[in-house]
Amino acid sequence: MKFYFALVMALCAFFSSASTLPDFPFVAVTGQSSKQVAPDSAKLSFRVTTFHQSSEVANAQLTQSANKVLALLKASGIADKQITAFELDKSEKRKRDDNYNELEILGYDLNRRFEVEISDLTKYPALMQQLYATDYVHELSTSFDTSTRDEVETALIGAAAAQAKKKAEQMAEGLGVKIHSVFAFNDNGSFDRFFATFAAGESGMVSSAMMADRSAGVQQVFIPQSIEISKTVNVIYKITP
Repeated sequence: MKFYFALVMALCAFFSSASTLPDFPFVAVTGQSSKQVAPDSAKLSFRVTTFHQSSEVANAQLTQSANKVLALLKASGIADKQITAFELDKSEKRKRDDNYNELEILGYDLNRRFEVEISDLTKYPALMQQLYATDYVHELSTSFDTSTRDEVETALIGAAAAQAKKKAEQMAEGLGVKIHSVFAFNDNGSFDRFFATFAAGESGMVSSAMMADRSAGVQQVFIPQSIEISKTVNVIYKITP
């Protein structure tokens, strides 16, 4: 019994900085589950960036390159609704003196970010190779995903919850107490900020970065064989002596 109260006091000290604690005895546990899944879709993001002393020339270069990119996407079977083009960003680049004071304008930076949803990964490698060879295209980044994510995550949450319950039962048995009922639970956050995670939070997407290598002067693009999807479940159980 002394150990039981010591556990409650330790939890109180640990979480006191996060939020108000429940006013009853409890045990807090975390369950985790993960699975490797083959990807079948991807989200590609990149920027088209130009610089020139003349705004007009920089804009013409950006327009020409963006049009070339859009033509490549269309030729790869990407529909307009799968493409998101963000607002054009323009900034001045100035010469600075030794004190970092701005002097005359050297030119203008123009850039536009694009996001592309790719539903057919067989077309992904060739598209990436063409984008690598396109002038003014920078910051290419890819996250891979699966169309079965919802089903996979539902199963993972169930497995993680079962693991959390088993942990709670083992702890209760070892301390000579009983699990009474579930007080609260969530599927995001981490144990070190356990109580804070019961407020509004966000769920991150698990993704795998695209890999590339050089061979004979040509970028070789690889699609990952699998991506890891994982879920964490935090649970607070009421306990009774």
